[in-house]
Amino acid sequence: MENLQGKAAFITGGASGIGLSMAKAFLKEGMKVAIADIRKDRLSKAEAILNSPGKVLPLELDVRDRAAIERAADETEAAFGRVHVVCNNAGIGGAGGRVWEINPEAWRNVLDINLGGVFHGIQVFVPRIKSHGEGGHIVNTASMTGITPIPGTGAYSATKAAVAVITEILRFELAPEGIGVSLLAPWIVYTPIFHYDVADDDAEGIAKRREVMEERFGESLTEPDQVGEMVLNGIRKNEPYIFNDRVSRRMLEERIARMYASLDRQFPGS
Repeated sequence: MENLQGKAAFITGGASGIGLSMAKAFLKEGMKVAIADIRKDRLSKAEAILNSPGKVLPLELDVRDRAAIERAADETEAAFGRVHVVCNNAGIGGAGGRVWEINPEAWRNVLDINLGGVFHGIQVFVPRIKSHGEGGHIVNTASMTGITPIPGTGAYSATKAAVAVITEILRFELAPEGIGVSLLAPWIVYTPIFHYDVADDDAEGIAKRREVMEERFGESLTEPDQVGEMVLNGIRKNEPYIFNDRVSRRMLEERIARMYASLDRQFPGS
């Protein structure tokens, strides 16, 4: 979609991190945004940060609840009219550790939010976008950890890998409908997911966590606002994949090389 001015967007996980930065980028483009988030306290802060009366609709939402997403969609359409852009962005970390040691309850929770939330968002909004016939765009947030295996991230990476495949399939399915689909596959973006165990008002604790991240990842540590702009550009160009770091090329090449090596061993000379 090249012309986004005046259009409405719905963003889950919209009260912080990448979701909030998407909202900032969309508002600068002249759009109206519904920011949906499970954290009511963060919604209030986000609304103040965005400071765009009449153009921002904060909605308390648990993406595990499909009926609640239906209600949120109704509220968004009542406030802004037709929705053209949907960003299924809400997600959590957690359930880390080696695969055979992951807590089953934590595993289920990560799947319900990271994968179930995307599934519900697609099923609720795609029929609405199709029905108004004006085209639109879906952005699903995955991660490079869903494309390149990182030990110790089994549950999170499994959900993001599933989101990646679903998004690729959805792009093929919706192309004839004039609806674009993009997969956002970020590497390291400094968002609250990296200080989930630190209170939002603990500035010192957050700063210390950021220092650790900077030492570990250096230039690969991307600011959320940069990603918000990347998403906006990706929607304009209908990019199938939106990456935030050139290191993604090396990560992809390493995985593909392992696949080719197996093919060469199993089918030599082919």
